[in-house]
Amino acid sequence: MSEDRILKALNALKEADDGLEASAGVEARLMDEFRKQRAKRLRNGVSAGVAMLAAAAMVVTVAVRPKHVVSHAPEPASAVVTRDAQPPAGVTPATPVPRKVKNRKPVPIREIATQFYPLLDVQPPFERGELVRVVVPAGTMRTVGVPVSEDHVSDLVQADVLVGQEGLARAIRFVGFEK
Repeated sequence: MSEDRILKALNALKEADDGLEASAGVEARLMDEFRKQRAKRLRNGVSAGVAMLAAAAMVVTVAVRPKHVVSHAPEPASAVVTRDAQPPAGVTPATPVPRKVKNRKPVPIREIATQFYPLLDVQPPFERGELVRVVVPAGTMRTVGVPVSEDHVSDLVQADVLVGQEGLARAIRFVGFEK
């Protein structure tokens, strides 16, 4: 077919379809519906992002809380002595007994970590991210193929999670310590 014949056929089709256009009202309703759908997708994305951030904050809070909290109770008011206070008559103030402090050298603890295991089947482009240390059940290691015996599935282990700029957990590695 020659180019002229194609152009003539297209022009004839255009002329035949001139009266078949949708009214301005139909176009306005259609555009309004597209805007509503876009706003709904945006709200759902924001809601999912907020939920992921809340979950990550909870995981981080659990991971960084101290394991042992030492509480120091305040001394009773009767035991508080000011500098200017004098001991009662006939009472000799006790002299503090010096204590020898042992200089113990800390035992070096070495961190041992596995390789990173991907958590996404298809990795989106990676620009920047953050490494977050969390505590997870040892059974989590099974999800990436690391064998765990039944006796230790519920034990807690530390892991480093690589979180991408979009908030998705991209990879995980498991961390242990050796003295």
